[in-house]
Amino acid sequence: MDRPSLMNRRQLIGATGTAATFMALASRAHARPFVPALGPRCRVLIVNDLAGDIDALFATVHALLSPSTEIRTIVGTQAGFSGETASQAAAIGNEIIKIMHLAKQVTVHSGATAKLASTDTPDRSPGVQAIIDEAMRTDTSLPLYITVGGGLTEVASALLIEPAIAEKFTLVWIGGGAYPDGGKGDTNFNIDPVAAQFVFNKSKVPLWQVPSDAYAQCQVSASELQAFVAPRGAIGKWLHQKLIESSATLGRKYRINTGETWTLGDSPLVLLTALTHWGPSGRSRPFRYERMSSLFDERLAPLLKSDGSYEARTDGRRIRVYKTLDTRLLFGDFFTKMRLQSTR
Repeated sequence: MDRPSLMNRRQLIGATGTAATFMALASRAHARPFVPALGPRCRVLIVNDLAGDIDALFATVHALLSPSTEIRTIVGTQAGFSGETASQAAAIGNEIIKIMHLAKQVTVHSGATAKLASTDTPDRSPGVQAIIDEAMRTDTSLPLYITVGGGLTEVASALLIEPAIAEKFTLVWIGGGAYPDGGKGDTNFNIDPVAAQFVFNKSKVPLWQVPSDAYAQCQVSASELQAFVAPRGAIGKWLHQKLIESSATLGRKYRINTGETWTLGDSPLVLLTALTHWGPSGRSRPFRYERMSSLFDERLAPLLKSDGSYEARTDGRRIRVYKTLDTRLLFGDFFTKMRLQSTR
């Protein structure tokens, strides 16, 4: 370093008092969370079984920390094999926004009390009405994404009650078996097979699917969560405690040894709405997939059968099916946002 540059730095430090003061000011400046210059680029309505698997909790907190998306509403839904109700899920949603001081910005509603018996009887829960209301808004041009990390009961019901909303949002769903065969092993399909069949086979809603072989890539270790989440403020402590409780419950109730890794399979909902690279200002469509770090196929929507298997079709709408996910971007962003929010 030349003497003028060194002198300028000394003068700058002197102007703030001490070197320690200067470093503290710089640290605080860098701790401020990034906010896009043009604000959020889309709206997101979160639909998830928050009282079920803990991956929904991590994905929801991550979404709420992401300034590229405007989170309007959380809909708590019924869980899968563990049987938690939509009202229990909504209670956890309210707990999250209270801890994060977002209760004035984000509303929470309960979803369906049961899966669909048929497509002749849609559910009319507060969560379903919230989906319809958000999709029918005319006071904003921000594109709407509905992200679902559980069953499709609420989305299917909303589409059945008000078919016009199919053209007004994109559905991002964590669920379905691996291609080409599919199958009944996916938990989110099993929550409500009738609803999933309706969305695939009869609706026209744009669909981005993250099937089981893709979301299984989202593995993190318990040590990572202990180091990068647990110490990060009230919400980090809360998330880590939920992890501990979930591990104990799975062991005691179901004799499942969770080991030291977790699949945060709902987190791609944030990756694909808040983090995936988009085009220039004003474009609601991302760049073509070969320029993205998470890869997908665009294919004709298969006929989804009652057992979760796929039957190829030769006509109908095309859907996006993700094959690989940029987990480095996903979890690097999440851990960093947790650190930054804890320093504010």
